[in-house]
Amino acid sequence: RHLGAKFQYDKPHSTLVAQLALKLFDSLKSEHGLGSRERVLLEVAATLHDIGSYVSPAGHHKHSAYLVESSEVFGLRKSDKAIVSNVVRYHRRTVPKATHESYMSLARQDRAVVSKLAAILRVADALDATKQQKVKNFELEAGEKAYTLWLSDTLGDVTAEREALQEKGDLFGDVFG
Repeated sequence: RHLGAKFQYDKPHSTLVAQLALKLFDSLKSEHGLGSRERVLLEVAATLHDIGSYVSPAGHHKHSAYLVESSEVFGLRKSDKAIVSNVVRYHRRTVPKATHESYMSLARQDRAVVSKLAAILRVADALDATKQQKVKNFELEAGEKAYTLWLSDTLGDVTAEREALQEKGDLFGDVFG
């Protein structure tokens, strides 16, 4: 949070995205097979995912990754920072590719962690696409062929969130089916 404040992050947005990401992480525990360490890394990534907007809103995901990688984050080892910076990098449009050096330099197991955490972060970020904190909670239902996110019917118009979820859900589909 200190690093986020240093780069004038949107605290309400980042806090909500972190809460939603952690709920999704917990809801998918049997699917992703990750533990408490990865949960903490997801929380850090969700908190810092937009700090690159301090540098420039255009390409802020890349700037965010650079700022995380270049900063001291208390309690994170170098390997943890590499995972977090990659998760932050992929919270937006692009999915991990073999041509991305920072992703490919990770151990195979860490690349799998990045993909899973980035997929979760993308969904959580999409649920606050308007940055108005409309979606504060959800229920996740796992069906045979799809996951369904159930939202309260009292939220009003969530068209922007639905569209953002459609746009950013590709990595989630690739990772979790």
